[in-house]
This record gives sequence, structure tokens and C-alpha cells, in this order.
Amino acid sequence: MRQYLFKSILFSLFIFSFTGCEEKNLYNSKEDDVLEIASLRSEIDKLSEQVNCENNAGWKFTPIGEKACGGPTGYVAYATKIDEALFLKKVTLYNQKQKAFNVKWNVVSDCMFMNPPKSIDCVSGKPKLVY
Repeated sequence: MRQYLFKSILFSLFIFSFTGCEEKNLYNSKEDDVLEIASLRSEIDKLSEQVNCENNAGWKFTPIGEKACGGPTGYVAYATKIDEALFLKKVTLYNQKQKAFNVKWNVVSDCMFMNPPKSIDCVSGKPKLVY
């Protein structure tokens, strides 16, 4: 009887170790995933809006987002005065999460190529991408 109880406890611990909290993220709802991605985008936008756009010489842009069939969903402008490495790291994470979301939820999008902007203009203190 003791041996049976011991084996049952070991088996339960074994099963629990493979079905514990680590797999929770695999089962997020679509709404949870959307909120996570939107929150990250909000962080990116706050970083990009930290500096007033007065001279476009101190500004760059980078692709952001991931269409289901590949390519960016758009571009985001940012001042070179901000922590550029942190900003680009967040953009990369955002792109990865959006790509994973597209795969997980079988997202369909247009496959139209998104041309990069030609330049950045400063309008009322904000960067405006010029296409």
C-alpha cells in the first residue's frame, strides 16, 4: 500500500511539473494577446513622443509591425536623442509578438508592400513621415 501511495505521489509531481505555470502563455485568450501587443505599442509611442520635433535632422524611422504574409505594417519615427537601443529593442519585441500573434490566431492580411518613408517633416512639434 505504501509503495502504491509513493508511486501515485511521484506520478502526480511528474505530471504537475509538465503542466505547471510555464505553459500559461500558450493559452492566453486572443484578447489577452491583443492587450499585451497594444501595451507594448503604447510604450513605443511614448518613447517616440518624448522629444519635440523641431529639426528633422535628429530623427530616424524604423519599420514596425508584421503583416501576416510578411513585411512591416508601418513605420515609426523616433528622435536620436532618446535611448535608441532600448527603443529599437522594444520595436523588435513588438514585431516578434505581432508575428507570433499572426501565426497563433491564423491572421490574414493584405500582402501589399509598405514602402518606407522618403523623409520626416516636423509639423507642430511632431514628426510626420513623408511618403
